Amino acid sequence: MNEKMPRTPFSTHLSRSARETGIRIRNIFSGPKKRPPFLLIMLTVLVILLCGNLVAFRQLPAEPILVMETQYYDDHGNYLEIPALALPAGEKNEAVEAINEALNGLRQEYAQLDSWTGGSAWDNHCLFYPSTTGRYLNLLFFQDYFKTDLNTGHVFSLVYDKKEGELVSAEDALALAGLNEKALLDQVTEWEQAQLDREYQEYDFRLTLHDLTLEGFRIKADGQPVFYLTGWVDDVDNDVLDGISGSGQLYIWEDRAVSLYDQYGLEPVPLVPAEETDKLDPPLWNQWYFAGEEPEGGLIQRAEPLDARQPFDPEVCLLSDSGEVFGPLMSINSSFFAPLIQNTETLYEYGPSYHEEDYWFSANGDGFLSTNYYNPTDGTDEVFLLNVSRTDVSTPRGIRVGDSREAVLAAYPEIYDTQYLGYGGDYLWYCEYEEGFGAALLFFFRNTDTVQDIQLHFLNY
Repeated sequence: MNEKMPRTPFSTHLSRSARETGIRIRNIFSGPKKRPPFLLIMLTVLVILLCGNLVAFRQLPAEPILVMETQYYDDHGNYLEIPALALPAGEKNEAVEAINEALNGLRQEYAQLDSWTGGSAWDNHCLFYPSTTGRYLNLLFFQDYFKTDLNTGHVFSLVYDKKEGELVSAEDALALAGLNEKALLDQVTEWEQAQLDREYQEYDFRLTLHDLTLEGFRIKADGQPVFYLTGWVDDVDNDVLDGISGSGQLYIWEDRAVSLYDQYGLEPVPLVPAEETDKLDPPLWNQWYFAGEEPEGGLIQRAEPLDARQPFDPEVCLLSDSGEVFGPLMSINSSFFAPLIQNTETLYEYGPSYHEEDYWFSANGDGFLSTNYYNPTDGTDEVFLLNVSRTDVSTPRGIRVGDSREAVLAAYPEIYDTQYLGYGGDYLWYCEYEEGFGAALLFFFRNTDTVQDIQLHFLNY
């Protein structure tokens, strides 16, 4: 039998020489000495480029179209702008569906506006600031309502990434800015505290920022986010010292700088710069309001009987010892307080006005202070806040200044000991609605055991 393996072109014999075998092994591991074939290299590079192009030029998600589904402006100051997103026929996108669901929820908040009466039927704002960049569709809303305190409103936002076909989260936006939420809140807090310390350094009380919250954001054309935050400025500790009643503030963080938003200042400004805001047809509120104009076709005339504007709880009023009744929205100039008025003062920046000639004013006298709205067209004024420290008036349940805390609790077993719309201090409050809607009575003790003053409020929200 032949024990020798046959030689083939695909095999090589092993040398019996150790020196020759070592050289051959080193040659195997060191690779060939010739340059690799040029065509093979070019073919490999071409395959890599083609694979990269397949990724880079993948089909983008179908881009949604903005449709203004709700656009309503009336002579009661109700301005509502709520859109919807529409995709081309046959296209589906979970992010777009989620956005439309959120927009429907927003729309539902105002669904009963036509049936609202009284103060709740005035000055409800849901103002839309759309801004589209090469990559992002920003849906930003400024929500506001009529109020007598310094609350500048709230922000609601939805941001759609057109490239990825996804909804952008707050965490994603913070990552774009190189921040986390704590760092953002800390920066805004430090900025506001510096402003407060400078502005109130001459007073004997110190203010601070409470409950700072990130409410919304948008992403600019350069890929950097703008954040919108709200907080409540008030005394450091109301239980120790109550220097002011407090106010809500809206802050804007942009390019690591912080600013305070004030739509109702002497020179009101839009929430988003006009040059960054989409122009729609028919125009949105931000297109006609700041130009001093009205919406196309004018404001809807909303008829409402006068007595329908005063449907408040009959328990929320004050009675004079002579038997007169005084309730919210009544006139300070035609009541038992009128002869007691010593001073009046126009409040130029107190709140929004229904008409150009209307204005707010305060009136004070012996043991009372009121905040009122004046309409020169019909010569009427209405009280939205009344603070009384007199002892010759009482509530319908018999509580007056000087009564004990126990007496208040006994007369109003359903009374609340929580904060009333952010008001600080030592007080109890009564209202028909737990949310504080409409008219309310506040009994201030100011860290004593007896009622120091009674406040009658009528707030809309």
